[in-house]
Amino acid sequence: MKKIFKYGFIGLTFAAAMSSCIDTLDTQPASSFTGEVIWGSKATVEAFINSIYDGVITGASYAGSGSSIQWESRTPNSVKCSQVGEGIDGVATESNISTASDFGTNFSASLRKCNLVITNVEASTSLNEEEKESLIAQAKFLRGMIFFNQARKIGRFVPITEVLDIEHPEAANIPITSSVDESYKYVIEDLQAGADGLPAENATGLPTKWAAKVFLSRAALQAYAYTNDEAYLTIAINAASDVIENSGVSLATGLAPNKSLWNETDLYNPEILWAYYRNKDNTTVSSFDELMRTYPNISTDNVVNSKSPIALKQANGQTFEGWAIYFPTQDLVDQFLVTDEATGEALPWYETSQYVNNVDVLDPTSVTDTGQIDAYKQVSGASRQIPSMQDFLQTKAGYATFQRYHQLKAGVERDLSDLMYTGRDKRFYTAVVYDKSTWMNESIETNLGGNLSQGVRDREDGGWYNTVTGYYWRKSNIENPEPRAYHASTVALHFNLARLGEAYMNLAEAQLLKKNIPAAVAALNATRVAHGELAPSTAATEEEAWADYIRERNCEMCNEGGDIYFSYLRWGKYGGYANHGRSAGEVIADLDRPAYKIQISRDRTKLLIGQVTLLNSADRKFTERRYLFPIAQSFLDTRAAFGLDHDQNEGW
Repeated sequence: MKKIFKYGFIGLTFAAAMSSCIDTLDTQPASSFTGEVIWGSKATVEAFINSIYDGVITGASYAGSGSSIQWESRTPNSVKCSQVGEGIDGVATESNISTASDFGTNFSASLRKCNLVITNVEASTSLNEEEKESLIAQAKFLRGMIFFNQARKIGRFVPITEVLDIEHPEAANIPITSSVDESYKYVIEDLQAGADGLPAENATGLPTKWAAKVFLSRAALQAYAYTNDEAYLTIAINAASDVIENSGVSLATGLAPNKSLWNETDLYNPEILWAYYRNKDNTTVSSFDELMRTYPNISTDNVVNSKSPIALKQANGQTFEGWAIYFPTQDLVDQFLVTDEATGEALPWYETSQYVNNVDVLDPTSVTDTGQIDAYKQVSGASRQIPSMQDFLQTKAGYATFQRYHQLKAGVERDLSDLMYTGRDKRFYTAVVYDKSTWMNESIETNLGGNLSQGVRDREDGGWYNTVTGYYWRKSNIENPEPRAYHASTVALHFNLARLGEAYMNLAEAQLLKKNIPAAVAALNATRVAHGELAPSTAATEEEAWADYIRERNCEMCNEGGDIYFSYLRWGKYGGYANHGRSAGEVIADLDRPAYKIQISRDRTKLLIGQVTLLNSADRKFTERRYLFPIAQSFLDTRAAFGLDHDQNEGW
């Protein structure tokens, strides 16, 4: 039987995932072990290393509460918005970033553990050379993950690569890396060591050489973006190609909400090269924002008051009793193409023949009055309108207040929701909850007056632990929490850390940067066809290929470990077709604009797509200084007090 390493349960008990059973390690804390015990065998060293993983994975925000959903809300794919008190995301608007913020300056405790492994294993006389290689590779890989997290966020860090001790305080006077270029040399060296020395197979939940190579290709792309050193493109291509060609793993097919790589329905799919697994014994819905902050809070009374024609079953108590503040946007939904029913082409939903032939496209600037599209009063007498007064307020200048205004043609039997959401990229159905979908055995309505709609609760514009965009997140939460979406419900879940799908994405991006358009399109088509079940891209020019690649990465990697946010940073550094024709390093257009929402009329004959404006959400901002976050000033001040270097990042 294959071992499964679950961080939430056995991962924190230090030794339960060892390759052999040592009773003392199940009952004694690590601090009580002597060096002779820890470094005396491969099993005990592995136990020590296993105790490091959780702190690195969650501490460096590769997985854990908010690691996916919070970072995604800083991209066009999602918003954070709560009228209950949590507000909006202050990073997306640059209203809550300062030198008082700490984006990861100090990982000395975890680095010390990694360095202890490297130093003591190298010096061991009990371990053979093969054992040493594997153990040191794990420690260097974890150290590389720490350095990478620091490099991609703050650029420069203190590269602690030896064991420090109180008897030699001078050894702690380590300079901060002088540049981002120097930082990535440490990152790549350690990740490469992990890729070279980790085993090809490992217990589920622990990394393999293939997982390390996905990380290596990811870091190499980020390194190239910030240094322009083309050697990193070669590293990215070689690492990603090796995973694709030699791992023996294939892309998953037949994706659906009940067969998903991103929830509990297919959590051990071979395509998942490494994941952070949590055990049901000590994990609840409230443990992770990806669950608690994506499930809405909707009572039967809310639905009755809203005059929804479809009641919630509430089979095990109130089905949805979460505190949702994060929601996917229309911008993300637009990324998922639709198969044209006449031609088989993959097209934006508003360009398919089935849509164009049945819908009139109206002038969105003609929408000037509240309730112009649809309006009614709830049982309580409260007004619900499309658009609401708020839709005209706090908009961002220079961008369309309303992007689309459509109306079903007379006599058409299909409604707008059917025409929009049928035949989509299969990943759409695993990522988003939408009007007329099914979620937790409930029939969902998000149109005006619907049972999970924007105005179903206390506020007309949502944000009362219910949607402000017309959508809810499905990806990276649990499809069927038992007995319901409630804070105390216990769940087993996972977050993907490395997948084969990302290897294809990283290869495509590196080939684009090499201007090898056929190779790039072939790589992006692998996931587009296998996961999306769409017709392949036929992009022939660099501009077309970049457009299809950016779309594909958004569909493949949305709400997955913050990937899209850091991808946008790379694309801004590249400039050109990767950033709407702007020069390299200029303001990132897609991080400097409002996100959009959808409103659908009660009879589903009209829709309006407009800016998300609630609580000044539309005032998103990206300035060039945010290519790197500030280094915590308190950290720099401490270094200054000891006469050490303490330069702040540019612009902060």
